[in-house]
Formats: sequence, structure tokens, C-alpha cells
Amino acid sequence: MEQSAGQRSSVATIATVDLEVLDGTVCCHPLKPPVLQCGVGHVICSSCHGKLPDKNRCHVCAMDTAYNRCFAVEQILRSILVPCRNAGYGCDAKTAYHDSDSHEDGCPHAPCFCPEPGSGFAGATSSLPAHFTGGHGWPPATEFRRARAFDLQVQEGKRVLRDVDGGHLFLVDVAPAGPAGLAGAVLLLDPHAGAKAKPKFECHVAFHCRATGWRSSSEFPVRSTALAGGSLPADCYAFVVPRVAHPPATASIIVSVYDVSKKRPRNGDIRQHLKSRVN
Repeated sequence: MEQSAGQRSSVATIATVDLEVLDGTVCCHPLKPPVLQCGVGHVICSSCHGKLPDKNRCHVCAMDTAYNRCFAVEQILRSILVPCRNAGYGCDAKTAYHDSDSHEDGCPHAPCFCPEPGSGFAGATSSLPAHFTGGHGWPPATEFRRARAFDLQVQEGKRVLRDVDGGHLFLVDVAPAGPAGLAGAVLLLDPHAGAKAKPKFECHVAFHCRATGWRSSSEFPVRSTALAGGSLPADCYAFVVPRVAHPPATASIIVSVYDVSKKRPRNGDIRQHLKSRVN
């Protein structure tokens, strides 16, 4: 028994499509409306058509022709939905093929990775603290408020800082630095971190030993990383703390993290915090 067009449209179907046929022949990027076609039917996205040296000659068959809007192809493009590549990490979004990159660039389920050797764990940023603490025995996350100084114990190893103002997670790693003492890194855990991304935060670290009078301070932009490959970025250490306390667990630093998009307070918050602790 034949089905009417209305009946067929209500039946859920799964089709296989070679997604490469949905890419533009000039830019090789996914076609997106508006789409134009020549008299023969060769299609081109409107942005590429605008760059053609001769807009009245087909870029494929060289036929003299006028390009017209191809609504049928546009309807097909809108109907082809693809799952997010982060589906394995809990994302159930499906977007039009030509819009998949814009979704994935900000997908909240994009994974960060575990930097512990041999771990292989990957998951949404929000899942990392539980994994670090339960799976590797890291200290519980230390909460802080942005642009407010706070004390942090200096211990070899890794720990997480949680920004209660924005929910951002920062990784602090402290490692031996030979005679110099201990080297520290502060990194923003960001699954969408790019190699050319501008820093979102800067950090100020100060250290003072009352017994020796030794003081030091460092100020540096906070690098973003997804910990891809399960390791810390190269050359990520930004401050040094000398070995002046015994045991090392009793040493502490004063940390303040600032949003680079906002003007830093002029009242020297970290200096006031250091002065109050020394006194």
C-alpha cells in the first residue's frame, strides 16, 4: 500500500549522507544559506560567489549564466542535523551541519583531560575536581573570590582552585626547582583553549618569610589549557618559592587572580593582605 506524502513525512528515518558533498567547491567549508546555483545546477555559497572575478560565469563548468538562489538545497542543508562531537561526554545537541562548529566552539560538555601520568581520563571541566580528589588523592578544591588575596599552602604536587564568582577552575602545580626551591604554575582549565587565545586572567603571587625577611613577588598572565595529551603545557611555571620553611607544608604564598578585562583595584589588596599577615 502506497503512502501519501503527508504520511511519509511523519515517519522517522535515518539516512546516510557523505558530508563532503555538503562542502562548498571553492572554500571547502560547509555550505550554508543563502546558496546560489548556476543554470546547470552547480552550487556555491553566497560569500564565495561575491569573491568570483566573473560573477556571470560558472566557477565549475565555465558556462555563461546568471546565478540564482537555490531554495531546495537550502532546505536540505537545514534538515541535515549532526550530533555534537562531545556526545560521548554528555552532550545531546544536534545542529545543522553548517552550524556544528559554532556550537562545538562553546559546547559546555567539551572535555578537559587529566594530567596524571597514565590516567587517560577526559570529561567536562565540572567533573575534574571529583576525579582529581577521588582518583588521585589531590586536596579538595580551594575556593576563592576574584581580585581578593588569599593564602595557599606551598606543597609539591597539584591542586585545584575554584573561582566562586565565575565557576572557573584553575590548576596549581608546584614542582622541585633544584637549589632555587620550588617552581609553581597557575593554569586556567578551559576545554576551548586555543594556542593563540589571549589570557583571560592574570595572577599575582607574593611570598614572605618572617624568619629571614626574604620577600618575593611575581605577576603573570594565566595561560589556558585543556591539558590535551594528559600533560601540562611546556614552560608553564611562572613563580619560584625558596625552600625556607621546614617542613615545606608550612610555607604559604599569597595569591590574587584578576580578570584582565577589568581595571585592577588601586588599593593594593595583596599588599594589605601581606602586611596584615606579617604583623
